[in-house]
Formats: sequence, C-alpha cells, structure tokens
Amino acid sequence: MQIGTAFLACEESGTSPQHREAVLSGKAGKTARTRGFTGRLARGIKNQLLDTMSAPDVEILPYPLQRYLMQSVSGPAEKACQPERIPLWSGQSANLARHTKATELLDALVSGVSALGEGK
Repeated sequence: MQIGTAFLACEESGTSPQHREAVLSGKAGKTARTRGFTGRLARGIKNQLLDTMSAPDVEILPYPLQRYLMQSVSGPAEKACQPERIPLWSGQSANLARHTKATELLDALVSGVSALGEGK
C-alpha cells in the first residue's frame, strides 16, 4: 500500500468522513486513474464522479482550472454527504488500510519494520 493512502483513513488526515469511510469500507478495492479531478493524472476510488469525469466525451480543463472547477462540485457534495460526487483520492491498495488513528498506523509501521530487522 502506498503510505500516503494509508494515512487517508486516519481521522487526522483532514479527509471527509465520507472519504475515510470509502477507504475503510472495501469500496477502495476498485480504483481508476483520471485527469478529471485536477487536470493532472491521479488515482481515485471509483464512484459516480470519477466515472463521469473519465468518460471519453468529457473535456478536461488544464491544471489548475480543473481543480478549481471540481472544488465547486466537491465542497457542496461533502456538506450534503454525497460520496458519489466527491473526488475520493486513493492508491491501488487502499482497501488494505485498517487504522483510523495516525498514532496507531505509525506504531504498526514501526512494529512491522522492527520485526523485519529481527529476522536477519
């Protein structure tokens, strides 16, 4: 799992509750790449917004214009608790995320690395 994606599920990450839920719920098992969120290539959890913005006939503005456009969509969608209309950033292995607290995640990472060192 990409380390940044692991932190998305943590409360301290600043992601919306809907985004954290999507990462932790198993929905993150289906991701896709898109330019629709910002105008630059990124990966996200498949939802209605990602599918719509990735359709072949959708014109994508250059970065940062696309990013500003999407903020006008995603802000109200977050407030209305509509995760299907939020850019749900994610790496390919997001469904492996398990920790909701950054300290728990860091402790697990340190323990895992320490265990590897002991096996030498």
